[in-house]
Amino acid sequence: MFENDFPLLSTPSLSALILHKAEAGPVTLESCEAALAALFRQANETPGLPPETLRRRLAAQLSDLEIARILEPDAGGGWRLTERGLAALRQHPDGLDRSDLVQYPEFAAHIRETAHHSSGMDPRENSFGEGFQARREGLPLTANPYAFDSVDHQSWENGWMKAADEEPQV
Repeated sequence: MFENDFPLLSTPSLSALILHKAEAGPVTLESCEAALAALFRQANETPGLPPETLRRRLAAQLSDLEIARILEPDAGGGWRLTERGLAALRQHPDGLDRSDLVQYPEFAAHIRETAHHSSGMDPRENSFGEGFQARREGLPLTANPYAFDSVDHQSWENGWMKAADEEPQV
C-alpha cells in the first residue's frame, strides 16, 4: 500500500489540515493530531496507521512548512501562519506537497543541503562522472559513448542531465 492510499494522510491533505487550522490561530503538534482524529471520526474512517506514525507524519509536515517559512514558531511553543503561509493557503486550499514547497528558496536550499550524496560505492559512478564532465565541457547529449541499451549509457546520460540541472538559469 502506498502512502497516499491512506485516506486524509497524503502530504497535501496533512498540509491543508495544518494550514486551515493555523488560519484560525497558532497550532501545535497536539492540536493538529486532535484535528486529524476529528476528521477521521467525521469521515467514519480509521487512519490505518499507528498513532506514532501519524505523529511523525504531522511533525515532518510542520517542519517542512516551517522551513519554507509558511509557518513560524510562536511564543507559546507552537506555530502560526505567516503572510507567505496565508498566500500559500489562498493559492493551494487543498494543500501543498514538496513540489510546491521547493518553489520557496529556503525549502529548496534545505533539499539541496540534505540530499543524498553518493557514498562512492556506485559501480556506475565513472560513467555518471564522465557524462557530468561532458556537459561541463559543452559536449551534446548525443556524445554518449556507451551502447544505447546499457546501464552505462543511462548513467552517463544521468550525469549529463545532472550537470545541466546545476547550470545557472539565464
